[in-house]
Amino acid sequence: MKGKIIIPTFYKARHDNATGQSARGKVLLDCISKQYNMAIEYTDIPTFNDVDFALIYATPYHNRPNIPLGLLECDKRVKLISYFEDLQCWDNKECKQNKLKMFERCDALMGSYNEMFHKWYPQFAHKYINYSNFFTPFEWFTTLKHNRKPIMKCLLSGAISGKWYPLRQYIFKTVPANLLTYRKKNVLFADYPKFLNKYFCAVATGSAVSIPVAKYFEIPAAGTLLLAEPIKDLELTGLEADVHYVPINRKNITMKIQDVLEHPEKYIEMRNKATVLVRKKHSEINRIKQFADILRFVGIDPN
Repeated sequence: MKGKIIIPTFYKARHDNATGQSARGKVLLDCISKQYNMAIEYTDIPTFNDVDFALIYATPYHNRPNIPLGLLECDKRVKLISYFEDLQCWDNKECKQNKLKMFERCDALMGSYNEMFHKWYPQFAHKYINYSNFFTPFEWFTTLKHNRKPIMKCLLSGAISGKWYPLRQYIFKTVPANLLTYRKKNVLFADYPKFLNKYFCAVATGSAVSIPVAKYFEIPAAGTLLLAEPIKDLELTGLEADVHYVPINRKNITMKIQDVLEHPEKYIEMRNKATVLVRKKHSEINRIKQFADILRFVGIDPN
């Protein structure tokens, strides 16, 4: 059986960008390509006459709502797997309409939106496979040791504008500067694991649609204590509040950070447990192996 990976041309420049823009996705897709002998094609006009199955990446999207020409009309015998990445369409009606068409055609739907998928698209629940976020590359994170002389502040990083990360925005505005460092500039992908490792603790929050973003895994993988917003989908990953991470919300965030920084010894065991769990279960290596289950789901032998 022959397959390939279809990636919108939008991503070509991002994947070739030396700064590492969209690098997490590129690492995973490159590894899946190699592991399962699937050619990668950057195209907005895919063809399927030469394959038995295809992985369709990030189509349609809230800011790129079109479905690639010919995709819906391809031979029904070709198994299509949608790795939709962002599930939300926000207010884009065309995106919503095309999501329905795409999900109807595809044989499997993989993504990290378990709760929201079942809420928004219950009619396709039988096709959905939860595919959690992850840290990558494995070697860059797992070769790091816990920092014995970390910066004794909590790190907050990522976008804080707009409506996408409300708790992150709240933390930025309310937590005193002596407790929190905000990453104002982007860090190169290659430098990111060591950057996280500099701090004793770092914060991860769910998005406006409550998914465990990559930070939930990158922070503990780097050997840093995780302070996190508890969200339902996190339960599927094995990360437990007060066991692997310090649970936070709007009311307790300042108090929690203060206690962590004043009594770091209380949190060493929690930090270590999270590092062990995440490095074992949530790197690109795990997601590559999981893709074999997705192939079996659509009737393809991964071997």
